[in-house]
Amino acid sequence: MIFKTIILILISSISHAKVNVITTTTDLQWLTKQIGGDKIKVESLLNGTEDPHYLDAMPHFISKVANADMFCLIGLDLEVGWAPKILSRSGNKKVQPGGKGYCETGRTIKALNIPTGRVDRSQGDIHPQGNPHYHLGPNALFQGGETVLNTLINIDTKNASYYLKNYEQLKIKLDQIKSNVSKILKPVKGLNLIEYHREFTYFFNEFGLNNTGAIEAVPGVPPSAGRLARVSIKAKNSRVALALATTTSPLKITNKFMEMSQVPVSRLPLSIAANGYPSTYEELLTNIAKSIVNDAKKYE
Repeated sequence: MIFKTIILILISSISHAKVNVITTTTDLQWLTKQIGGDKIKVESLLNGTEDPHYLDAMPHFISKVANADMFCLIGLDLEVGWAPKILSRSGNKKVQPGGKGYCETGRTIKALNIPTGRVDRSQGDIHPQGNPHYHLGPNALFQGGETVLNTLINIDTKNASYYLKNYEQLKIKLDQIKSNVSKILKPVKGLNLIEYHREFTYFFNEFGLNNTGAIEAVPGVPPSAGRLARVSIKAKNSRVALALATTTSPLKITNKFMEMSQVPVSRLPLSIAANGYPSTYEELLTNIAKSIVNDAKKYE
C-alpha cells in the first residue's frame, strides 16, 4: 500500500512538472512567461545590464542549460559568439538546434536592416539575417513569441489550449502598451533622432519616429575621429533633436559626439532589469519614450 502511494506521488509530481525554460535575455524571459504562465519556470542567463553581443560561455550558464527542457534565444546572430558554446558543452540533446526544446525566436520576425550584397566580418558586427534588436518593437516581439508558442506546444502538447489563450492575451497586452507609449511620444513626432548602434531601430520604426541613422559607421566598431566629426556635423546641420545610446555604449564617444554636435544624448537601458528598473516590458518602453520627450532638443 505504501509502495503504491509512493508510485502515485511520483507519477503525480512528474505529470505536474513545469517546463524548465532558459532564455538568453531578460526580455525573452518576460515574453516566455507571458505565454507559458504557471505551466513553466523560466530564467534568463543575462541580467539585463550586459551587452548581449559579447559574453563568455560561463560554467553556470552551461549547467543551467544542461537541465533545461527549452532554450530560448534571440537568434539573428546576436548570441553567436557564446550561445553555441553553451549549447554544445551542456550535453543536452533536447535543446540543440533542431531539437524539440530549441527556440530561436528571430526566425518568426520580419527583420529590419537585412544587408544586401557581400556580407563578411570585415563589415563589423554585421547580421546577415537582419537586425536582432527586435524586442523594442511590440509587434516584432509578438512575432518572436510565435516561436515560443510553437516550442511550448511541441514540448507540452496537453497544455496547448492554455498556451494559445495566453498568446492571444499577449497580443492585447502589447497593443495596449503600444497605444500608451504612442501617446507619450506625440510631442516628439516629426523630430529627427539618431542612435549610436542600431539598437533602437525597431522602436523608431514601430512608433513612427524619424531615424536619421547611426553614429557608428561599422556595427560594433567605435567610429573613427573622422567619422565622428562627419556624423556630428551632419546631425547638427540636420537639426537632430536627440541621440539614443544604451548604457553599454562607449561613454567617451557619446560624450564627444554631444560636444561636437551640440545634440543631447540619452543613455538608456536596452533590456528589462532582473533586479531593478525597468522591471517589466511596459516600464522599459515607457522609460525610453519619456526620456526622448524629456531630453530632446526642441527646435522652434
